[in-house]
Amino acid sequence: MENLFWSIMLWLLVFLLIPIQRVKKLWPVAVISFIWLFILEYIFTYLGYYRFVNGFAYIASIPLFHMVGGAAGGILLVNWMQRNPLYKILLISLFSGLLSISEYIMVYFGAFKHLHDFNFLISYVLNIAGLSFLTWFSIAAVGEDTIYKGNKTRYDKKISLSDKR
Repeated sequence: MENLFWSIMLWLLVFLLIPIQRVKKLWPVAVISFIWLFILEYIFTYLGYYRFVNGFAYIASIPLFHMVGGAAGGILLVNWMQRNPLYKILLISLFSGLLSISEYIMVYFGAFKHLHDFNFLISYVLNIAGLSFLTWFSIAAVGEDTIYKGNKTRYDKKISLSDKR
């Protein structure tokens, strides 16, 4: 149930923050994110580093809504990506931290369990690697112009301080 809640929250953020026209342009990123997350989670659960404990609608031991939420997370990440390499590093580090916090919450509520010395630091480093590859795959799939240009938020109105009424 936690994964369903997580998925709903992320998709709400997508549709509340990002203009629908931009979401339509970035939909391939959601598909790539879903597939990439499935591959990574399958590998690490298969190797016994962690497992999903509570949930429903599993695909090969991975909760479906975990991956559906990951698709929304991929759109959120790529939406605010910029050309600046330092910005990319900071954004990926921030999103990795947010993933670690959500993982901690999932562990706390019993939806996720670390096994065999797997810990949050290892998870954070793997998140950085996974999100870096996701960024690269996304740029290759939809193009730099789609990612770096356009209206990225519904709330991007320019307000002039010298505006006289």
